[in-house]
Amino acid sequence: MQVKDIVKPAVIISEDDTFAVALEAMMNQHTNTLLVSGEDGELTGEVTVTDLLAALVPDILNGNEVMRHFSTDDAFIDSIDIVKDLPVSEFMSRDYSALTLQDNLMSIIATAITNERARIPVIDEEGRPIGIISRQGLRQILHKFLRAK
Repeated sequence: MQVKDIVKPAVIISEDDTFAVALEAMMNQHTNTLLVSGEDGELTGEVTVTDLLAALVPDILNGNEVMRHFSTDDAFIDSIDIVKDLPVSEFMSRDYSALTLQDNLMSIIATAITNERARIPVIDEEGRPIGIISRQGLRQILHKFLRAK
């Protein structure tokens, strides 16, 4: 098994795309993680469902205030309406550890464990996103080594 055997194609959006575009991409491409590229095409971050949810919470709220804020469907709809045109660059995660197709399986496992990540972006030599190692890929690696002995 090689890295290329477990890399899923990336669903890529731009930093300038909006919350609404990101959500539609997730729905249409059946993914929970989008890779984000800058103007030069290089990977600049990622957007997960958790990032979308966090974007809905006004910065002035914390803890129990969040629970009260989203106590009705209308409040939730209003929050979505407020952020639907928000650029991805405003809420994407910038803390990622990318790998390349040349990395080995142990690099993948070490990255997943060290960074507590269940999904790992894969980039080309120019830093452009090309794929993602998903939870399924990590399971495949674990299974391979479980059966090694």
